[in-house]
Amino acid sequence: MSSKKQKVGSGDSSIERNQKACLTVLRALQKNPDAAPFTVPVDWKALKLPTYPKLIKNPMDLGTVDGKLAASRYATVEDFAKDIRLIWTNAQTFNLEGSDIYELATMLSRDFENRMAEVKPGPLREGAPGKAASSSGASETLSGEALSQCKAIVRDLRKHKDAAPFLDPVDWKALGLKDYPAIIKRPMDLGTIMKRLETGQYDSVLSVASDIDQVWANAMTYNQDASYIYAIAAELKSYADKKMAPLVAAARDAGETPQELTFEMKRQLNENAALLSSKDLYGMVGIVEDTCKRAIDQSNPQEVEIDLDSLDLTTFLKVDKYVQDCISRARKQKKQ
Repeated sequence: MSSKKQKVGSGDSSIERNQKACLTVLRALQKNPDAAPFTVPVDWKALKLPTYPKLIKNPMDLGTVDGKLAASRYATVEDFAKDIRLIWTNAQTFNLEGSDIYELATMLSRDFENRMAEVKPGPLREGAPGKAASSSGASETLSGEALSQCKAIVRDLRKHKDAAPFLDPVDWKALGLKDYPAIIKRPMDLGTIMKRLETGQYDSVLSVASDIDQVWANAMTYNQDASYIYAIAAELKSYADKKMAPLVAAARDAGETPQELTFEMKRQLNENAALLSSKDLYGMVGIVEDTCKRAIDQSNPQEVEIDLDSLDLTTFLKVDKYVQDCISRARKQKKQ
């Protein structure tokens, strides 16, 4: 697919550099044979998928991204990245987990994130902000002392005597772990976290803490409870939690919260909720009934369900905090 070179000001080399970096990532994805289903818009009529437009409100594909990039319709690198991430999210939302399309989207998402770790945030056209800005005009990119402290903690974690298995992405192909991508939907490692910190890809301390915790959660999910990897992941989780605790507490005291719900946030809450006892689940339903009743689905008289897509941000955060507290309490009781 051809793409016209975007016009940039002769004096703004950073814009041209950013455009080239994004285009390089896009071309690599388009050339990947596994990306074929994602290169053009989903023709749901021809494929006889009448529910597609009902479930997928914002369709996206690599061809559309190509056209928008060529027409300078992206203000920043992050805007470009959001559209590509939307492709994988749509595929994972519409297709069943374990299906070919779902798995391809998972693998391509991982490839995309690895490539974007090398791309610095910045403007893609003249007059655009250098970094993402909030509605109040303040920068949403983690910076200053908080960024320095997060970097120091990740460096410390990487130097830990047991950190070797967590320094780089799990090479599941080389290790012969064919079921790894089916079980671990959001791979994460300390090397990737450090790259993201160094290239300004985090908007908050809580985002960094979430990724660090994901490293240990993945290891403890995939490996047996009595295994060596599980044991050191649990040990490092405790170590990392203590290191990050002051920063996380300060961030929450300052009112730091996500600006919008993401597919990943909802997926993680769904997985965590599955770990709750029946008693704790009733408590979770109670919170939703009190603050966002529309998200309660009582169509099945024998089972009350919560529609995560119907939760507002405030209720979601309350429920997420409650679920994490329940899991933490259960773990402490198990150790006693």
